[in-house]
Amino acid sequence: MSFFAGLACAYPVEQRETERLGSIAVTYGGGKGRLWRGDTAALILTPRAFTPEDRLDRLPAAFMGGMSHLVFDGRLDNRNELIASLNLPAPDAARLGDAALVMAALERWGVDACPRFIGAFALAWWNELDRRLVLAVDATGGRAIFAHNDGERLYFATRPLAVLAFAGIDRRIDESAMAHLLLARAMPAGATPFHGVFRLPPAGLLLWHKGDCSIRRYWQPDLERRIRYRDSRDYVEAGREMLSRVVAPSLRATGPVACQLSGGLDSSGVAATAARLLDPTSLHTFTSVPDSAVCLPAERPRAFYDETALARATAALHKNIEAHFIPPGDITLGEEDATRLFWEFGLPVRNFMNLAAWEPLYSRVRETGASVILTGISGNYTLSWKSEALLADLARSGRLVEVARQLRGLHRHGYRLSSQIRHNLLANAVPARIRTAIRRLRGTEEDWQLRSSATAALAASVDARAITDTMLFGSGGGDRDRRLRLAYLEKNWSQNQWLAAHPYVSGCDLRDPLGDRRMVEFCLAIPIELWQREGQPRSFAREVLSDRVPQQVVNEHRRGYQNGDWFHRLTQLRPVFMAELDRLEASPAARRMIDLPRLRAVAEDWPIDADAAMARATDMLDLFGRGIHYGRFIRWVEGSNG
Repeated sequence: MSFFAGLACAYPVEQRETERLGSIAVTYGGGKGRLWRGDTAALILTPRAFTPEDRLDRLPAAFMGGMSHLVFDGRLDNRNELIASLNLPAPDAARLGDAALVMAALERWGVDACPRFIGAFALAWWNELDRRLVLAVDATGGRAIFAHNDGERLYFATRPLAVLAFAGIDRRIDESAMAHLLLARAMPAGATPFHGVFRLPPAGLLLWHKGDCSIRRYWQPDLERRIRYRDSRDYVEAGREMLSRVVAPSLRATGPVACQLSGGLDSSGVAATAARLLDPTSLHTFTSVPDSAVCLPAERPRAFYDETALARATAALHKNIEAHFIPPGDITLGEEDATRLFWEFGLPVRNFMNLAAWEPLYSRVRETGASVILTGISGNYTLSWKSEALLADLARSGRLVEVARQLRGLHRHGYRLSSQIRHNLLANAVPARIRTAIRRLRGTEEDWQLRSSATAALAASVDARAITDTMLFGSGGGDRDRRLRLAYLEKNWSQNQWLAAHPYVSGCDLRDPLGDRRMVEFCLAIPIELWQREGQPRSFAREVLSDRVPQQVVNEHRRGYQNGDWFHRLTQLRPVFMAELDRLEASPAARRMIDLPRLRAVAEDWPIDADAAMARATDMLDLFGRGIHYGRFIRWVEGSNG
């Protein structure tokens, strides 16, 4: 991951500002940066190569007769398509890095080139002739740009703390953004926890010219597009082709490729496809397994805590997979003191205990020499979507016989019909005002408070009920399942800031091929009935992956829990967290934002074992664990975490 930063001014750039840029590059980029300075703008980049093509670029670079300059971070996953559109001869294209292709496209199409870029990327383009700055990021959150605009100057960088390092920008908490986190929700697209610092939203395009600044999206999914085949088997073949199409470019790396492998469909599908494409080259897979000396909660009908057997079965099918099974080990520094995580990510990490417990896994990845880790993070919203509103869509279109058939199938696969009717049919078919009235009558109108560690005053300042409405939007209109899936995708992309920062934390580029824009467009366009055939959830993914993952994975309907020994780890951390709670009670900002008495009440009623803790997982993880972590962040921003 290359780091870049820069500024655009309505007046000439001063020497002290470029000197500060150099200092920022060393501190946040990890080395001396390459600087370009114009009359009213400056760019700096500290390079790091993750793909062989990265080594072909030297940035900042000039193009368009020397009147434009570019810095770029990331990769293009559709190089071949872009090369064809630019009519570049193959020998010439082979000598071009991804940034050079971006420059050629910008020279040909201007900002209209941005929708043609598919991958994980961030770019800054300064046109010296027009005195215009263009910032753009990819559509799915793989890379990020943060900025501060005071009307005369725009400061920007690929890390949020780097923006705060510019002169005159105070480090303060944005209480509205923090309220979303404390309400157990993602921050809005474009928000950061820092007052005055914003993030380009996914597919964000920022135009700045002499102090005038505008932001718009250059791409969004088309919900009207449809893919129709005569033979249902053609959808499965198309899904397999698409899976190879999105995994293949993710394999471009300067060293070995690694893959996180759980027992689920998504990571199993990515790992199996990568193994096929790499064969006979080795693929290292890494599975986080529970501590064998720890008592786990009793397995529930629809959940299990150790995915080792399923991961081994997938690895056994592919002779070039070298499987590694990594226990979490002792309490890590990131769990005891999250300062490093705050420094690297620039925000508190929602599932920080999972991330910290995976430090031994990432350490083993680095030992293999891998610079790239593949994941299946976005699969729940693309390839393995579990239809949440199919029943409502079928009922709305009058297909009641199909609704009955789906319910019979769900029952046959072990799902409770009462729950399916309530959550997947009525909740999506009933208008929002009636849902609200029902919640009021049942006394569940304030259920959003169960996961909230925000004070009542903070919750009231941001309309907590609207933020925490699990239905996300009104239920009027048809095609609910597609619209609901898109809402989840948008939420996923908006909170992917942690994905963009991952190379700073793990030293590896974390890549999510199932979140590829082409996969998103394909999955939104095929018929909704494919996702749940005969009442079997995730049926499309099961069919697509049946030729490459073992049947026990294909047929598994239970949910695998990561970090299944979380209660053991949280118990070890309890003394540290209780000491932190004392410090939070001395912080005016923490007292204003966090319901500290509620956190203390949870801590003083500690479960006797893992089963009792699992029954209170919301209290233990959402309230106490995350509440302490978020409080630490607030104190860190205040500067009182020394």
